[in-house]
Amino acid sequence: MSAERFLTDIISALSTAPDFRTSIENLAQLGAHSLADCCGVYVFEHEQTARRLAFAPASYPECLIPLDLHSAIGPAHVRRTGEPQLVENPGAEIAAGLGLTADQFILPDHSWPSMYACMPAIARNRTIGAVVFMSGGSKQRFTDEELRLASSLANAAAVAMDNSRLYRDAQEANRLKDEFVAMVSHELRTPLTPILGCIHLLRSTTLSPANFDRALEMIERNAHTQVQIVEDLLDVSRIVAGKLHLKMKSTPVVPVVEAAIATVKSSAESKGLRIVTNFGPDPQVPIDGDPHRLQQIVWNLLSNAVKFTPPEGRIEISIRTEAAQVVIQVTDTGVGIPADFLPFIFDRTAGTVRATTFSTR
Repeated sequence: MSAERFLTDIISALSTAPDFRTSIENLAQLGAHSLADCCGVYVFEHEQTARRLAFAPASYPECLIPLDLHSAIGPAHVRRTGEPQLVENPGAEIAAGLGLTADQFILPDHSWPSMYACMPAIARNRTIGAVVFMSGGSKQRFTDEELRLASSLANAAAVAMDNSRLYRDAQEANRLKDEFVAMVSHELRTPLTPILGCIHLLRSTTLSPANFDRALEMIERNAHTQVQIVEDLLDVSRIVAGKLHLKMKSTPVVPVVEAAIATVKSSAESKGLRIVTNFGPDPQVPIDGDPHRLQQIVWNLLSNAVKFTPPEGRIEISIRTEAAQVVIQVTDTGVGIPADFLPFIFDRTAGTVRATTFSTR
């Protein structure tokens, strides 16, 4: 087959396929039909795993394969070096590296492979996968032209893999954006509800002085809550932009914690929650920190505790010294977080979880 015809077939395999999976299968079939007896396409998912996407003509199912990055042969070697690898009379070790049993390693003509080539699939200067070609019978080598065409097929597979990954990333980004907008909308509406309710009462009802003051206090408290939410959103933007600055100074911990408690006290009382403090024997030890950011952290801890603790529950905040450190701890009687989820609570994809409070149960 001429190089021009082969490259045309590659373009056709990519352009006529309805989806990524079919594109990869078409490329594997093309490699097995035109360049070798068998062709397999692999994508590197993590540092130590590869996924077999297609294998022709046998159509072995997709599977996940562990990678030994110290291996001298197979896709792991290509992942580490980014260079093609040619092996004569490949053995069982290569079969295992491809996720094949000894029986599956036998070619369609029932012979054992005599030639093996593993080509890196490179996209945007990164080796993101590998394409394997195997031939048997009397074939003792791949010609230079065959290797160039094999490299072209591998790079076409890399483009398909990279485009698929970019599409998935874009879809995930859109999903996270939608979730973020929904969450922010909910959080911003929460303090607006009592504010609007109190304004309606002030306009439509003659309140006693005590109730009038309570209504104003509720409006003010929820307005401050909304300001805090907006500040949190701005902080996220500053962190992403690398422009969040801390004003470090000697800071006594107890006043900061007490200020945070004061901001959530009314919300806790409305649910019948008890906030218990345990400030230890020497609570006035100062630390080097940003008092505003420290109060923000404690406020978030307490806000989550109030949000997720059932009515009539208990929240405890303690301060203690350990060696040269001051430890601030918030515990509550809520449902807690499953132990197997704890390693993922700060993962960006973990969703909205109670990542900063821990149940005493």
